[in-house]
Amino acid sequence: MRLAGKIAVVTGASRGIGREIALEFARQGAALAIGYAERQDKAQEVVAEIAALGGRAIAVALDVRHRDQVRDGLADCVRLLGGIDILVNNAGINERCTFQELTDDGWDRIMTVNLKGPFICCQEVFPHLIQRGGGRIVNISSVAGEYHGPKTVHYAVSKAGLNSLTKVVARYGAEHNILVNAVAPGIMLTDQTADELASPAGARIVEMTLLKRAGTLADVASACVFLASDEQNYMTGQVLSVSGGAVL
Repeated sequence: MRLAGKIAVVTGASRGIGREIALEFARQGAALAIGYAERQDKAQEVVAEIAALGGRAIAVALDVRHRDQVRDGLADCVRLLGGIDILVNNAGINERCTFQELTDDGWDRIMTVNLKGPFICCQEVFPHLIQRGGGRIVNISSVAGEYHGPKTVHYAVSKAGLNSLTKVVARYGAEHNILVNAVAPGIMLTDQTADELASPAGARIVEMTLLKRAGTLADVASACVFLASDEQNYMTGQVLSVSGGAVL
């Protein structure tokens, strides 16, 4: 129970990496606010899964594109759960295209969710964390922000920006005992990527990692637990690559 007594907000937690992070946080004793933008039904399913584990969770409308909704969602978390100790900025989107194909609308769409969203959430959660005497912020980045993927142009730039935002916010959080770090997943094996990774093209990508295999959502969630827990109190402003050595 490495997060016993902690209260965590996870954005984009109704599916994928966010869902796995929320479930693992619950297994480790945290109470959860499951942030969602559109699919309340999916968020409620995660709440039910956490309840089945014996945990405590609520679903919170938290579209990171809209500051008012972020502010209200965080206030709901404080009101219903008693405070906030941990924020995981997981909400994100991706669209594949080449540099020449990229449009202004596509650029703005990615940047609004992947970079402006975490900025808004960090800024709005600060007073709540300060009130608790400190806390943790974990941003979900990507190795794309380090290798600058050619077919994920705006996504890669948004994640590189998120890495920078992590370091900047860590500067401001330090005096308040707010530790701010990022986790940068690489190639992850999920229900949605299984077929792609099994293809010849996918196999070539996996072969480019040092470990010669894809990671799992559990690998990402465990890294987030470490950064969110009291096990470490001297890491801040860091980007932790969970990628099987893909960048190398």
